[in-house]
Amino acid sequence: MWFATMKLNTVAIVLLVQAAPSTGLVDLGERKLGTVAEREFVDPAVSAVASPVTTAKDTLPALMGLANMDVPKVDNPFGPSGTSINKGLGLGTSETSTDSGPVKKIYVDSRSGIPAHVDLYKPILPGNGMGNSLLWSVSALHDDDQTNGNGGSHGPSLTHLEIEEVGLLAVKNWFHENDNYLSIDSRSQLFQDGMTRMAVHGVTGGMIQLSSQRTFRGLLVKESRATATVKNGNLINVGLEKWGQLDENFVVEPTLTEADAIEAVREYAGREVIKGGLNCKSELIIFPLISSAQDSNETASTTSPTEIPKINNDFFSQLGQRDDIPTRKKTNDEGQGKSTTGDSSVLNEFYEYKLVWKVCPIFVGQTQEVMEAYVDAHTSYIYSFLDTVDYFNNARGGVYPTSSDGEGPDGKIQLDWPMPYMYVGDTITTTGGNYEGEGSMTATYSGPYLHTADNCGRSSLTQADGINWGSSGGTDCATPGYGGAGNTHSSRTGFYELNKIMEIGRSRLPDNIWLQRKIRTNMNINDSCNAFFTSGDNSINFYRDSLNCRNTGE
Repeated sequence: MWFATMKLNTVAIVLLVQAAPSTGLVDLGERKLGTVAEREFVDPAVSAVASPVTTAKDTLPALMGLANMDVPKVDNPFGPSGTSINKGLGLGTSETSTDSGPVKKIYVDSRSGIPAHVDLYKPILPGNGMGNSLLWSVSALHDDDQTNGNGGSHGPSLTHLEIEEVGLLAVKNWFHENDNYLSIDSRSQLFQDGMTRMAVHGVTGGMIQLSSQRTFRGLLVKESRATATVKNGNLINVGLEKWGQLDENFVVEPTLTEADAIEAVREYAGREVIKGGLNCKSELIIFPLISSAQDSNETASTTSPTEIPKINNDFFSQLGQRDDIPTRKKTNDEGQGKSTTGDSSVLNEFYEYKLVWKVCPIFVGQTQEVMEAYVDAHTSYIYSFLDTVDYFNNARGGVYPTSSDGEGPDGKIQLDWPMPYMYVGDTITTTGGNYEGEGSMTATYSGPYLHTADNCGRSSLTQADGINWGSSGGTDCATPGYGGAGNTHSSRTGFYELNKIMEIGRSRLPDNIWLQRKIRTNMNINDSCNAFFTSGDNSINFYRDSLNCRNTGE
């Protein structure tokens, strides 16, 4: 009974965050034929952006800048203009501080020559991370904090909200101080209002994660952002996703209106739009494309090019890379076009930016589709026209969420709950029971982490456009009449709940080998009032219903 109790309590927590199946999902097949979605497409120059290409660079001892920057001095709300971050954040100093936090590895975006990923350990807040000697000053401590006898402390009892505030400031300061080495402009393109998300993890806030969307003169730059992770006071990772240089002369005022963009989409789709009907808020954004050097040369031959400044060559020469980095040319009458410096010795591709309208018109006769289009704000060229609905099949069945006592919603069978991590044909369902595939496919209660053996018989179900194991009344060996003699309440409920419990375990202990192994579950053993684990065959065993106990697998 101990296992059954543990199972029920744990699964009750899971059910709060794992909703029942996604009812908005639409079956696969030929649903798009004859609908507006049959005209969807993506320009290859757009789809290529989704696959970043980076080159690892081993850091040399001579690499200054990122490796040896002192704690920056910037304006901040915690102190007068120009004071150091130590004073502004209430940081003390340590006379034993000798390690300012070297860079461990840099991965350079081969399309722009800008660092895409930097691993380092740079103390930016007090903590017990490697080489971290920063201290909180007495003025920053709460009444219940203790100093270390030197006028400071490694760990004041800050709330998560306070940690977010000082963490954001510290990360911003680091970016601002290192703009020249990163070859970006974080002051104008990052940390704008409403564009930064943060998360603080752990009881004491030992880990801080930050993501800031890139903007340019108030417009979102699609697919581009900066990320940072702080652990135990040290900045350990910085990322710049799909970041190319934007020309300062890039034009952010559109030639065409929103109505012009919608009209262009209407003409392409060949369907009338419902006036005033939109599935998203129309907005101007800066849209990235991938352009080749050949494209650049062909375009450059017809227009007068404007040279874009090279990125910081010192950064690359210190990495052992040649410093004659090729310069892309901006060749567009409208202030758009090629605007990126790249390392063509690695990849003959570059970022290119366009000003586009994002519009989501609703078409006459449209049903479940949600169409989204990106239209050039100067030329009306359509770069992308996509249905944003996810079309998946789903494996599902009736599950007892907490118990089978029939009392309240948690004790009654719940229909159409997802079957996670289940083999369906040659695919595996997701945690939400979804899978890709068309036509007739066969499933059993088996997957990469769990195999169910039901003493009532075998299970197997072959269906098209989704797997629905269904449900029934009764207990023990009762089935819906299909899916085999093993399609019981215990098999369905156990498969769902145990997979969810194991998923939680893997998320907490990702390196645990045992949690990666497949477990066998034996359901409807002809006995009563028990459930147990056997280490020899790595199995969990559940008994049938009796006068004294309900079916422990249900």
